[in-house]
Order: sequence, then C-alpha cells, then structure tokens
Amino acid sequence: MKDYLALDDVVCDNKRVLVRVDFNSPMDPNGNILDDKRVKSHLDTLKALEDCRVVLMAHQSRAGKKDFTTMEAHAKLASKILRREVTYVEDIFGSHAREAIKSLEPGEILLLENTRFYSEENVNRAPADHAKSHMVKKLAPLFDLFVNDAFAVSHRSHLSVVGFTEVIPSVAGLLMDKEIRALDKALKGNEHPTIFVLGGAKVDDSIKVAQNVLTRGGADKVLTTGVVATVFLMAAGIDVGGPNKKFVADQEYLEQIPIAAKLLKDYPDKIAMPVDVALNHGGERVDINVDKLPANDAIADIGLETITSYSNILRNAKVTVLNGPTGVFEQESFKQGTVEILKAMTESGYSIAGGGHTIAAIEKLGLAPKFSHVSIGGGASITYLSGEPLPGIEALKKAADKYNKS
Repeated sequence: MKDYLALDDVVCDNKRVLVRVDFNSPMDPNGNILDDKRVKSHLDTLKALEDCRVVLMAHQSRAGKKDFTTMEAHAKLASKILRREVTYVEDIFGSHAREAIKSLEPGEILLLENTRFYSEENVNRAPADHAKSHMVKKLAPLFDLFVNDAFAVSHRSHLSVVGFTEVIPSVAGLLMDKEIRALDKALKGNEHPTIFVLGGAKVDDSIKVAQNVLTRGGADKVLTTGVVATVFLMAAGIDVGGPNKKFVADQEYLEQIPIAAKLLKDYPDKIAMPVDVALNHGGERVDINVDKLPANDAIADIGLETITSYSNILRNAKVTVLNGPTGVFEQESFKQGTVEILKAMTESGYSIAGGGHTIAAIEKLGLAPKFSHVSIGGGASITYLSGEPLPGIEALKKAADKYNKS
C-alpha cells in the first residue's frame, strides 16, 4: 500500500495546480534542446491535468554551466509535444508571474522561469524552512494542489521540490508514481528470482545498492560487471594487474575494497563475479580467465563465458535490474557484454534499467520498448535503490498524513 497520495487519488477538475517537472535537458550552444526525453516523460501527467489551470516549475542546469539558461526553449518544445500552448513566463514568483497565474483559464498552461535563477532554490533545507521562503509565500495562495512529478530531482531537499508540500495538498505525479512503483518491485523482492546487475564506474553507488538489497533480502543474486567487478575481484584477493589497480586508486575506490570483501564474506552465494574478462590489448579484445590475471592491459568488458552465464541467469529471472554498462560499450570491441546482458534482460519477467550510460546503450540498440521500465531518475534512482530516503518522496508522505487527518 502506498504511503503517499498520487494524482489518480484526487479529483483535479478545474483546480489551480502547481506541477514540479524535470525538463532539464542537454542543449547545444545555440540554446536548442538536443533530447526531448525529459519533456516527453511528463506527457501522461499533463494530459491528466488538461481541464485544470496548470503552472509548471522546472530548472535547466545550474549556475556556472554553459547551458544554465531560461526555460523559453522548453516551453516551445512542450507546446509541440502536448499540441497545446505552453506559455513561458520570464519570472518565477514576482508580480508578472503572479498576474499571469491569476489570469489562467481552465486548460491553459504556464511554464515559469528557471527555478535555479532564485538562489534559495538550491539550498538543502527542511521542508518547513523552505515553506517560509518568499517563493512559497507568494505562490502557494494561488494554488489548490501541488504535484511533484520530478522524481529525478527528488533526492534533493530543494525549495521547489519540498517547500510547497508543507502548505498545500500535495501528490505524486504519474511519472513519479510510476518510478516509485517500478523500483519498489525490485526492492521488495516479492518475486523470485530477482537479479541485480551492478556495473559501470560508480563503484561506491553500486556497493550501497548491493548492501541494501542483500541486507533486506530483496536480491536473489547480484551480478558484478564493469569497474564494480574489478573492485570485487580485488576484494576476493585477485591481482587484477597494474593498470586496473591504478584506475581503481585514481577513482578513489580503494576504500570500497574492504566493504566489498565483507559483502563477499556475508553473502558468498549471492554475489557473482566474472570468471573471465576482456582486456584492451592495443585496441584489440583479448578474453582471458580471471585465474590468468594479472595482466598489463586494462579490463574493458566481461568475458564471453561470463556473458553466457550471466545471460542465462537473467533470462530465467522474474525481475531484473541493471545499473551501469558491463564495460566500455562505446567501443565496438568491448560492447558485447553490455549488448548481450541488455538483450537477456528483455527476456526476463520484468526488466528495469537506469543510469545515464545504461540508457544511452539501450537507446543506441533500440531496446527501450522491450524494457518494462527505463528509469530516467539518475542519482535519485540510485539513492532510492540504496535504501536512502528521498526528501521529495518523504515530503509527499508527510503531506498525505496531513491530508488524511484533515
């Protein structure tokens, strides 16, 4: 049972609704949006609110970055995707914005200026403290409902994410609800086998996920790949060779080795490591068994025997979760592990994938439609799978308690 309210739990017709969306998108130097995925992801939520007076809050990049800019291009793109006018307002909570909000008719949509143009937006504060901000005090009286549909920024206790939940009824949008339900399917481990594939180069994040899912019993197996596998091999006492040890040291992951060693000791039957790896020997792929290590070449993928073994485990699973590629998938010689693992996952009962590089690989292969859920949550997804509370979701839970009591 959900401990927060979602959009489909409330009646919204003709209400004045403030929606926090995540329109943060890659942009070229001319201010053109290069990928419409983030904007499209909110389509269902915005369609569900088509009879309301809707105001969108969003951010683009952050101060100091070249793509830290206005939301004008996003409004144009949203208009095109929705096939409805989305009016850009060059203001966040000043008199210009407030007058535009007050004059809204049912079915109309406004997009306010980049929330991060307001310095207090980026400060991590408790919701009660954010509720005292000028932004909340000026805007909250104009709305009947706050909808958080921005799962990807809900791991931050930012003003536009948590501040309004203190003062107006607040619910999760359809995208937010979908992300939570999909990740919960993996975390709760109610279907067996549930298999996690942890790879990529962000070892500390993956080890936190492994600790959480193994401790709570949600994972039947954790398959290690990428740099994560290198660290686990080192934790098992295997000499992976100079270049690989140097990479782990340079990335400041040496302190993760004892944590990985403890996990191997505590869950010996639940953590799988590669039995062979692919080395980058002058740009050529050379597969060798791990018992033939150390080598003077960098590990660039899992080996063919491991690919076969892992793929069989995934095909026969009820739930599969992947975060991070198995190797340097951008290079033709070392994409095989990532490609085959992704394909095998699509044959499992329910497949979940997340992480920027993972999504890039899925899209490059055209496999997105075959996945049950592709999370665009980024850091929020990892935080959630690690078992850490997300401020945006916690704020919605508190708001639901308040709503139910009233």
